[in-house]
Amino acid sequence: MPGGKAEKQSCREPGLPGIGAEVAELRGTGTSGAKTAGAGMTRQMKLGRDAAQIRRTLIEVVLTKKGRKERGIRMGQLNKFQKPFKSMSVISACLLASLTALAGCSSSNGSGTGEGGENATKEIHFVAAQYNDQTEPFLRNLVSEFESENPGIKVKLEVVGWDMIEQKVNTMVTTHQTPDILNLHQFISFQQDDLLLPLDELLSPELKGKFYDSLYNVGVMEDDVYALPFAATIRALFYNKDLFEQAGITEPPTTWEELIDTASKIKETTGVDGFGVPMTTFEGQAYFSYFAWGNGGDWKKDGEWVLNSPENVEAVQFLADLVHEHKVTNPEPTAINRDELHKIFGAGRLGMMISPNYLTAILESEAPDLNYGMGAIPVNEGISPINLGVQDFLMVFKSAEHKEEVSKFLDFFYDDENYEAFVTSQGFLPGTKTVGDSMSAKDPQIKTFVEQLPVAKFYPLTDPKFAEMRLYVIHAVQKVLLNEATAQEALDEVQNNAAN
Repeated sequence: MPGGKAEKQSCREPGLPGIGAEVAELRGTGTSGAKTAGAGMTRQMKLGRDAAQIRRTLIEVVLTKKGRKERGIRMGQLNKFQKPFKSMSVISACLLASLTALAGCSSSNGSGTGEGGENATKEIHFVAAQYNDQTEPFLRNLVSEFESENPGIKVKLEVVGWDMIEQKVNTMVTTHQTPDILNLHQFISFQQDDLLLPLDELLSPELKGKFYDSLYNVGVMEDDVYALPFAATIRALFYNKDLFEQAGITEPPTTWEELIDTASKIKETTGVDGFGVPMTTFEGQAYFSYFAWGNGGDWKKDGEWVLNSPENVEAVQFLADLVHEHKVTNPEPTAINRDELHKIFGAGRLGMMISPNYLTAILESEAPDLNYGMGAIPVNEGISPINLGVQDFLMVFKSAEHKEEVSKFLDFFYDDENYEAFVTSQGFLPGTKTVGDSMSAKDPQIKTFVEQLPVAKFYPLTDPKFAEMRLYVIHAVQKVLLNEATAQEALDEVQNNAAN
């Protein structure tokens, strides 16, 4: 898988320990000239003015609508500030110091930061996941360019590592501080809690028409789109050309029978495992999908879970036969994950494995001398070619106040030049056809993957139970590979869990 700090504001408002501290802070920001003018105004105030009115005015100045929102303060919580003032001169001084300081702060950046006025700065909060070392620098530069082109909009960007982002977002949700825009690998839990904004009202017709239908439709529920394709990956069969040559093999396998034959020849000729199978909780569901879809099976059909279908049972049994009967795989599939197999493949000690397109970038960096090729995912005889698409999403929360500004940022992010630069820097495939065409024209290897995007199949991400069922399926396949259950027994148990 796929943390930054908030941008420093020109007029940062502190936490609210009390009115006294707030006024002291504001008084310290005023200029000497403004203080003099304030003193003149103070002398003109009438001592007979209603104290309650001045008290209300002071609170309104210090606690603007924007300020209340940032501190989570509601009008009903202001009662603690409603104590009588002992001196009208103190009230006057505090009020005018506040007014003076606020005026000085506004003039420091050329536009107001509150809610009022045509030049008020609108802030949107964007939380993104960190994919690699280039993610944060790229997004910060992109935000800077956007702000330069849109001086009335500020983007508060936070880039968070994958090991922390789910915890951080869950905390934001529970404390009612959701970001305006979020990049994450799932959206369904937020949609189920009615937290996401249907995006049709934010998307320009030009932007909506750019996306690949196969990717765009993953984020659609009940005719509304709640999540946009952020970046995608597609799968391929990677194979070691040198091992193929030693085994007298000229083409990668396209069917299950050919897969058995090819892997067996590699094992017999070179002593190297012919086909890699990683079956751990780190993407073990992908290998289940390759073989279930490659046998005409699926996770769901007509809205119902069909995990113990005959096609799925046969697929899992075939996977087990590769391990136990044909003995052409790594010996302990449940004890090694995909990334660990990447290293073995890169070292030339594995004949074939199915992996995402960004393995090409990993191999270029870590195994530049490896002679490898790519082919289609093998399927059972008579089954149409299949592929697995995986994507992360961009979503907008209902709590977003500045929807027009959010819409402008989406247009800017998905601008062809900006978006192509982003997905290229991350080693991913684009979610838009325009950028897909551009990248394909520049790189034949990328073209091979991009051509698979329109026909890719996806996990049933719009079902809230998928996260749970994913683990059930992985554990079921693990039982079969460990000879703890038959394929039928293991998938019957999973199907029972799905039904209950």
